[in-house]
Amino acid sequence: MLALEVGRSAPAPAGDRLPACEHPAELEASGGHTRRVTCDGAGAELRGPARVLFGLGLDPNTADAAALEALPGVGAARAEAIVAGRAQGAYRSLADLGRVRGIGPVTLRRAAPWLAFPVANRAGRLAGDETSPEAP
Repeated sequence: MLALEVGRSAPAPAGDRLPACEHPAELEASGGHTRRVTCDGAGAELRGPARVLFGLGLDPNTADAAALEALPGVGAARAEAIVAGRAQGAYRSLADLGRVRGIGPVTLRRAAPWLAFPVANRAGRLAGDETSPEAP
């Protein structure tokens, strides 16, 4: 469950749509996922499926399987396959996810708006990626 606070700690209105939130920030987490969110930006960066709810995108290199299940077309088996696929190297682009068994063009197209890939530095390395080649 995710709780959203708008304004001065007022709970969000009930319904199936989230109110506009310019600067979502984490107020509380459990199990590595955001559980309470504020819209005033005063808090930590959102984690887990909350990132998808607020349109921030998930990094397939760091998201756990439970968070990846929030992506359209990705269930438990595909999420686990994405996590396991990291052993073959970092996902640098949407096309890299295509190497995962069960992830085809339709799933890639559906998940694309909800994914965020890290940017390589000048040496061609991704943050935290020990498998990226060094620049010559």
